[in-house]
Amino acid sequence: MMPIGDCLLSVRQFLIPQLFTRWLPVGLSLAIAGCHGIAVNESRSDSSSSLEKTTLQPNFSGVTLTVLSLTPGSGITEAIIDHAAQFELLTGLEIKIITAPFDLLYQEILNDFRRGIHNYDVVIIPPQWKADYLLQGYLQDLTPLVEADEAIKWEDIAAYFREYHAIYNGAIYAVPLDGDLLTLYYRSDILEKQGITPPRTWDEYLQLARQVDGQDLNNDGEPDYGSCLIKTPQTNPRMLWAVASSLLQTRGTQQGAFFDSETMKPLVNNQAFAKALAIYKEAVSYGPSVEFQDNFSEEKIRALFLSGRCALTLDWGNLGTLAIESDSPIKNQLGTAILPGSSEVLDRETGQLVVCDPLICPYSQEGINYAPYAALGGWVGTINGDLDGNFLDAAYAFLSYMSQPKQSNLDVITSKTAFNPYRMSQLTDRQLWIEAGMNQQFATRYLNAIYMSLNSQNMVLDLSVYQSEVYQQDLLHPILMDFLDNQISLSEAILTIESRWEQKTNELGRERQRKAYCQSLRIECN
Repeated sequence: MMPIGDCLLSVRQFLIPQLFTRWLPVGLSLAIAGCHGIAVNESRSDSSSSLEKTTLQPNFSGVTLTVLSLTPGSGITEAIIDHAAQFELLTGLEIKIITAPFDLLYQEILNDFRRGIHNYDVVIIPPQWKADYLLQGYLQDLTPLVEADEAIKWEDIAAYFREYHAIYNGAIYAVPLDGDLLTLYYRSDILEKQGITPPRTWDEYLQLARQVDGQDLNNDGEPDYGSCLIKTPQTNPRMLWAVASSLLQTRGTQQGAFFDSETMKPLVNNQAFAKALAIYKEAVSYGPSVEFQDNFSEEKIRALFLSGRCALTLDWGNLGTLAIESDSPIKNQLGTAILPGSSEVLDRETGQLVVCDPLICPYSQEGINYAPYAALGGWVGTINGDLDGNFLDAAYAFLSYMSQPKQSNLDVITSKTAFNPYRMSQLTDRQLWIEAGMNQQFATRYLNAIYMSLNSQNMVLDLSVYQSEVYQQDLLHPILMDFLDNQISLSEAILTIESRWEQKTNELGRERQRKAYCQSLRIECN
């Protein structure tokens, strides 16, 4: 990432007003996001032909919008900058882009709303944050705009992302730009050599990881890893929940995997979560050491896997597109599949582990409960609830433009965007991916894994309550690291997680949190 002094605030080199800076919270370093370094006619996501006005484009001359997004370097903002440059040329709109790091983004939006400043017209957020802002009147109801917009191809967006990420209480408040869910990645050559299929359960995952750990997997004379998992504060809790989900949720998305929806007690003090913690700890042990991996970014773990040093990993769709563009020695030896499941699951009445059967696991296959996990969920565009008139039209038109198939189809096959497929056409058009550089076999596996996950009736929605990142990142992550580093026992980890999550729920209001949780699952609160 370039130094801030080398950057521009917007694609039109707009300088930050002095008046604006006095409203920034102390300690918040807003990265300036104009450093895309791509000339307009060299844009990543739009060929020059996109500038030909073959269809009538709105004229937003004289209108300026401010967009808040993630700090450059994460991927998504670079694509947004590119799209902003194109959209400015098409419509005359002026777009200022301001960014903040992930761990400050949530609070910066909340502070802006609470103070009534409304510095931001468009905010790019993970979908589980929308309840925090929506119920305080910050977000615009986009339902009439979407319903009148043929170009966005709304029904092409996968039903899961529409229903759970865009809609709240029957109204549309967000436009999907990305689709995040975790899948299993594996070395197909290693599995073929072992004469086995991709792991169906977490027990099979551990068995394979245990079997190949310490072997030289890339012929460089060094011992390698059976299982490489990301350990950043944002991802570490999600990796655990990728394991726990299939033990905790059995009756479909609306059951939820984090809390008992009647009491809001966290689903952690039970045999199923204890088993998930044990599985996760063993899986981590077949990778880089805890101390080493704690500082590993997604990029470093992915590089480790693509260099051939890992047999198994869990990741979002980013790893597949990175493989296309890399010179990885194993790029043609990759496979991906739906997350492993479990043959034992939680009986919520007793807190005990029971064998998965059709009664308790109605969506099971051959006695295995699969619960693919939409970790983080992707990124969505939302609009300030106070916008109206031409400003509202311009803000929605920009979000629609980014989400439309012509732009998004290119985004999802380009690794540096960090956007993953979220439209059904993107999952069924295998040729799109083959032309991007995937070999036919991997394209089939990659798309099938995502398609099967999205079509699972037991898909797990990421935690979506007030201050969801506090539960995950601030509370769960440090406890989990202490457990992985043998600083606390399994029972201590469980009791500490339960205690701190209960304390946070009481602090924020148990009934308030329960209603938010029920609403996120699209169920009625009694």
